[in-house]
Amino acid sequence: MHYGRIVALIGVALGIVGLAMPGLTSDGEEAMPAINQANPDFPDGIPTIWGGLDGWVQVLVVIVLVVVVALAFRPPLKRPEDRISALTTTVLGVVFLAYAVVKYLDTVDDADAVEAGFAQAFELGLIPAAFTASAGVGFIVVFIGTGLVAIGGLLGFMAATKDDDAPAAPAEGEAAA
Repeated sequence: MHYGRIVALIGVALGIVGLAMPGLTSDGEEAMPAINQANPDFPDGIPTIWGGLDGWVQVLVVIVLVVVVALAFRPPLKRPEDRISALTTTVLGVVFLAYAVVKYLDTVDDADAVEAGFAQAFELGLIPAAFTASAGVGFIVVFIGTGLVAIGGLLGFMAATKDDDAPAAPAEGEAAA
């Protein structure tokens, strides 16, 4: 299998792992259901990154993952993807990396809101400390995964372009010039 395809597939695998990780991290996660009982606006737990996505985005992510995997497994596997397929893989990786950054920034805002809720619950005596919250490490895994998808597509595009620029091999029985 061509190395560009392998890099893109590793990126897909890392992206899936990252999506399964929590979107936020906090020592106060165990207190969240109790705070939610007192204030229904406060979240009752920390969802995975996947669980924090809108339904239409989840569908779009699945479609993109299937497209990238399908393009990576198009024959002949030992050769790079054709230029259009490689460019498609690159663009999908870049677009989803950009979306992951936007989602990360939204999650940072959510972390601030959760911290404010913890502080309020602490002031009311509902919890023993004002816990902190931050974006989860899963986002780093997603960033790396989407980046690798883009890099894998770019490697395939560069290899396909180089193959297109190479002189054609002489046909069988013809002498090389």
